[in-house]
Amino acid sequence: MTSFARVKEILDNSIGGSNARIGAHGAFWRRLTRDQFINKKVFGLKLIKLGDGANSNLVKALKGDAPFDGSRFRRMPPRPRQAVPRTQIDEIEKWIDGLSRLKQPRS
Repeated sequence: MTSFARVKEILDNSIGGSNARIGAHGAFWRRLTRDQFINKKVFGLKLIKLGDGANSNLVKALKGDAPFDGSRFRRMPPRPRQAVPRTQIDEIEKWIDGLSRLKQPRS
C-alpha cells in the first residue's frame, strides 16, 4: 500500500527532486502532515476527495484533466517538466481511494 511519504516522494520527483523549487503554489506538500495534506486547498480547490482518487483534484492535476488541462489551470507539474508516469499517478489514486475509511479532517 502506498504511504503518504511515497506520495510526497512522487510529487518531489515530478519537479526535479526534494530541493527543487516551483512557481505559483510552491512545494507545499513538504511541510504538511498527512491530515493537513488531505484537507489542503490549492487555488481554492480541495486537493483530495476522500475515497475517490479519480475525482480528486490532485489526480486530475497530474493527469492534465479539466480544469487542469489549460482551460483554467496548467497540469502538474507544469511544462516543460515531464508528466508524472501513469503508474505513479495510479499509486496516488489508490492511496486516496484507501482514505475512504477516514473521517474528513477538520481545518
